[in-house]
Amino acid sequence: MSNFILIFLCLTLGYVFRSLKLIKKGGHLAINTWVIYVGLPAVALKYIPAIEWSLDYLYTAILPFLSFAISFAVCSLLNRWQHFSKRTLYTMIIAGGLCNTSFIGFPLVSSYYGEEYLKVAIVSDQVTFFLLSLFGVLLASSTKNIFSTSKEKYTYIVKRIITFPPLIACIVALIFHAYLNHPVLHDLFSSLAATVSPMALFSIGIQLNFKRISHELNALYTGLFVKLLVAPTACLLLVYLLGLHGNFFRVSVFEMTMPCLVASSIVIEKFGLNVKFANTLIGVSIVVGILLSFAWYSVINTLL
Repeated sequence: MSNFILIFLCLTLGYVFRSLKLIKKGGHLAINTWVIYVGLPAVALKYIPAIEWSLDYLYTAILPFLSFAISFAVCSLLNRWQHFSKRTLYTMIIAGGLCNTSFIGFPLVSSYYGEEYLKVAIVSDQVTFFLLSLFGVLLASSTKNIFSTSKEKYTYIVKRIITFPPLIACIVALIFHAYLNHPVLHDLFSSLAATVSPMALFSIGIQLNFKRISHELNALYTGLFVKLLVAPTACLLLVYLLGLHGNFFRVSVFEMTMPCLVASSIVIEKFGLNVKFANTLIGVSIVVGILLSFAWYSVINTLL
């Protein structure tokens, strides 16, 4: 219960602080810097050395690809009737196809399944960032090419991937895992990792924006429908039909029920897509997604 109180308290405090203008515009960026450069790498350095790798992680890695593919296919299909602009359609696909596997996923996985299953969530999160950096950028750049050459575009993509701090931490953890289990280091990483959930949720609360909720309602409903219902259902059905059971696979699927990835707005803004719609979709999906989390948890545990 305390974890759920923490989630809603941090979200509410972030939203209230911004509303009262106790935090200046863009103040969340400093918090995000800590989470991305310190908190998330600490999570990787704490949990990855303890992972006993198996082929089961292959299923964890496949699900984000499936979620993104479903988002692309269903949004493109529904667009035949809705006739969204290309900017809005691609914004919907990118934001709705990528799950908030860390900022929201980590706290919820810890709350429902326990901290030990963050090792599964970490793998899901790394794959999600890879999808954003590769397919998200490729899709966004097809509407507005800000690069002078293809080489410049792919250099940008590779640089985004290899300089992502949590990925670097994952590589370090894989190479030096035998040395990172020292009690002193483990306690240090534990202390730093503990900052991720409250700070990430507080940052999201600061960014929540519902001012344009009455605009582009069809696009908003479509994005929420695909992100919070269609894509997770497809992932759940795949795992169910493969006959995979247990908490490992439950967590893998549960991560795919998470709301829209906050970081997708960075790519959306950089390439001139529909930023205001993206922020609204992300904000609403976070609130609705958290409220739906117990329903998804119950369904997943029943079937898997």
